[in-house]
Amino acid sequence: MNGGIILADATLATATDETLLKVALPIVLFALWTLAVRLRMLRGVLGKYPFTRAIIEIGLVLAGAWSLGTAAEVLRDTFLSDQMLAQPGMLVRLAMYLAVSFSVARLVEAAAVSRERHGEVDGLTRLSRTFLYGVCLLAGLLVFFAANDFPRLTVIAGGFAAVLAFALRQTLTDVVAGVALGIERPFRRRDWVMLEDGTVAQVIDMDWRATHLRGWDRAIFLVPNAQLARQGLRVLPKPGELYAETYTILVSGDEDPERVKSLLEEAARESEALLTRPAPVIRLADASSLPYRYSLWVHFDGYMASFAGREELFSNIHKALSEAGLQVTAEVQDVRVERKRSDSRP
Repeated sequence: MNGGIILADATLATATDETLLKVALPIVLFALWTLAVRLRMLRGVLGKYPFTRAIIEIGLVLAGAWSLGTAAEVLRDTFLSDQMLAQPGMLVRLAMYLAVSFSVARLVEAAAVSRERHGEVDGLTRLSRTFLYGVCLLAGLLVFFAANDFPRLTVIAGGFAAVLAFALRQTLTDVVAGVALGIERPFRRRDWVMLEDGTVAQVIDMDWRATHLRGWDRAIFLVPNAQLARQGLRVLPKPGELYAETYTILVSGDEDPERVKSLLEEAARESEALLTRPAPVIRLADASSLPYRYSLWVHFDGYMASFAGREELFSNIHKALSEAGLQVTAEVQDVRVERKRSDSRP
């Protein structure tokens, strides 16, 4: 009897050691890999080869799932009774389904990163990554339920999901709106946008609830995705895209309009920040009142170039008009006062 107890203890110790080794080894390897990718040298190399990094991480995840299955088999043989033999196998299959789902999501992410490096598309936002992994893992879980016939568990999960969706309906609205914005991509990271209230800000990122914008004061503010999707906003052109502005110049009506237009054209031609194609367009917009109004329609290389370009253009206009003896005038208002004479009787 003592020999049987000693043999059982030895078997239990061996099983425990094997289980710990098979479970701990992939975890240790994954932890070492996580620390290694933080090194600047290795991070730079792996950044050039996103598929290589994805394959390594997929291998570690699959190895972890396989190790979990092996450990479950050892624990089954040691601790579980004959009636419970199927349960560890079920856990192994669940782990493998989720591991394969993760692998699919990781490959899609690597493909997106690779296309971003080649300048084909914009990179994935945090919301896009969360949605990608969530959909893949949920699909793997549903396939696992369907393959192993869990009708009762499916009903329970559906009821819980309905209650959770009702409690988080506003949050889910923001999530769905964020996903729609991510698919349509009306704007991308680092784009400048103008909101309905006239606020101009740069898009920093988009998460599961809100879009992160940075204003001129460098402060970051959040706009809920649903609110952003409902309002009309302007996506301002970035470098490489045309951005047009129209400026109004007031000049005295005593001057010859053709001469004024020639001076304004010369000032625009000397402004290096303005694009020559399309060429600047100068028109006498209004000669029915004083002073005369001249409009300048010019183009810049993107929205941000308009600030320095506007300053240069106005400086050149001031110089050209001053050298010609002209000056930009203010609004002229003609005020007439009439006095009503009172009739006097002798």
